[in-house]
Amino acid sequence: MMDVCALFVSGLRLGLPAEEDDVFEKLERAKIISPTLSGVLKTMKGFRNILVREYGGIDHAIVYKVATTRIEDLEAFRARMVQALQEKEV
Repeated sequence: MMDVCALFVSGLRLGLPAEEDDVFEKLERAKIISPTLSGVLKTMKGFRNILVREYGGIDHAIVYKVATTRIEDLEAFRARMVQALQEKEV
């Protein structure tokens, strides 16, 4: 997800992001993603960082719940990126 967003920012020449979350904000300002999707992606990135960096204890029940109930967030991201590619011919 981060790599795809970074490729869009680079390909559309939206500027250099100062921080990881800047890619979402740049895509939002360019109307590539909605404010809602931007917020979801920031939350997903934060959750991923918790899992990868193992900040504190990991509650496996929460991980399972997110993995089984929030798959639509990934589908919405995929669908929007495909649509943006078709619109922008990136």
